[in-house]
Formats: sequence, structure tokens, C-alpha cells
Amino acid sequence: MRKVLGLVGATLLFAGPAFAADLPVKAPAMPLGPVFSWTGFYLGGEVGAKWADTTWTTTSLTDTNFVRPIDGTSPRGFNPVGARVGGYLGYNWQFAPQWVGGFEADMAWADKTETAAGLPGCARPVANTCGLISAPGPGVDLSSVKMGWDASVRARLGFLVTPQLLLYGTGGVAWQQLETSGTCQHSAPDPYCFVEPGNPFVTVTNSTVRTGWTVGGGLEANIYGNWLLRGEYRYSDFGTWNNAFNFNVVGETPGFDTYRFHLKATTQIATIGLAYKF
Repeated sequence: MRKVLGLVGATLLFAGPAFAADLPVKAPAMPLGPVFSWTGFYLGGEVGAKWADTTWTTTSLTDTNFVRPIDGTSPRGFNPVGARVGGYLGYNWQFAPQWVGGFEADMAWADKTETAAGLPGCARPVANTCGLISAPGPGVDLSSVKMGWDASVRARLGFLVTPQLLLYGTGGVAWQQLETSGTCQHSAPDPYCFVEPGNPFVTVTNSTVRTGWTVGGGLEANIYGNWLLRGEYRYSDFGTWNNAFNFNVVGETPGFDTYRFHLKATTQIATIGLAYKF
């Protein structure tokens, strides 16, 4: 009996470690890093460039019955290009593991003017142009278009390519400040302006804030902590602005030197922005 008990004990002694080695061992749990959430308010700044594409089309050279035909220098394109600096704020809502929506508002400053000799529609250097006799043209008449500040309020919808990289589209309402200017010189005959002693130059400037639509897209990345870096492109259309220069030179027939035109304006912007999400 003692021999049997000894044999059983020895078997269990040697079999125990081998049996334990065959049992599955659960790996220790690895701590998970924090998952970035896109939900929340954010505030940022941006720098880039803006291209304005404006088409100036003359519609009338006088408000009188005198015939002043529009020449082939109308329509004319004015395309000022300048630096753009601004800021933006918004709110993101991550409503699914890979989808982010929200709203954003931005405002930026730009200041660029393009100037051309002559008034479009009355700037061709030939005799009898625009109803005047032997006009040398275009003289020192000037026309210009200036683009200024812009702003927008937009919706955004994006897809998370990775948890830290958002591909998005955006669109909404936009505003653009525009300025047109015309200078009429009266010191010598030219296509538009008669000689008027004592009134060598008359300049008229009109300014407006146009409302239009904007659409675009970009990439935004969570680069460190709550910091977001983005690159964005947008196209905006501000329709057609009806305009007039009433030079009203003393001694001139009323309405004779009233110049009418319209300006069709679009812009493109490309920016890089850095924001902090709260």
C-alpha cells in the first residue's frame, strides 16, 4: 500500500508543472492611449492668398440723347491678386466614428488694386471714338478695381481618413468688399472727357459689400494635443454689381459725362490655418 501511495505522489509531483504549462495564459492588459475627439469649439488664424476675377462691362457712356458708341475695349478683365490674413471659429460634432459635421465663420483682410489706362468701352486710340472728334486716347483716364476684406458663414461635413486626419467639404454664404474707381482728365482731348479749364482731373470711387455663395474643401489634422492644422481652398461667386460714375464736371451738359457699367466678380482663396480645440 505504501508503494502504491508513493507512486501516485511521484506521478502528481512531476505531472503538475507539465499540465500547468499546457494551460492557456491570458496576456496582461495593455493600457490604451487617449482617443482624440473632434467634438467641441475651436478658434484659429489663417494666412494665404486671394485671387479676384472681375469682368467690367460698359453699358452706357452718357445719360443724354447724344450718341456715344461703346468701343471694343469693353468688356475688360481686372484680376487683382493679394495676400490674405484672417481668423476663424467654429464648432465640430463627431456624430459617428468616422464622420464630423459642424459650422464655421471666418473673416479675413486683403488689399489689392488693379489699375488700367482708359475707361473700358471708351479707350481706343482712334479718331471719332466714343462720339468725340480726333480723340487721341486713352490719355490719362484711369479705371481700377480693388478687392478688400471678406467673410463667410458655412457648414462643414468631413470624413476621418484616420482618427487624426479629416477630409472635409464646406459651403455657405460669403461677403466681399469691392471698390471701383474712375478718373476723367480734362486737360487735353481724349476718348471720354472734353477739355474743361480748371478741372484737370475728376475721380469717382464707389464701394460695396457684395453677398454671394462659397464652396470648397480641405484637409485638417490633429497634430499635437488639441492643435489642428489645415489647408483649405474655396471658390466664391458674388454676382453682378451695377455701377455708375457721375463725373458731373462744372460746365458740362448734365448727364453727358455719366458713365455706366456693371462688374461681375468671383474670388478664389487658398489658406493654411492653425486652430486650438477647446
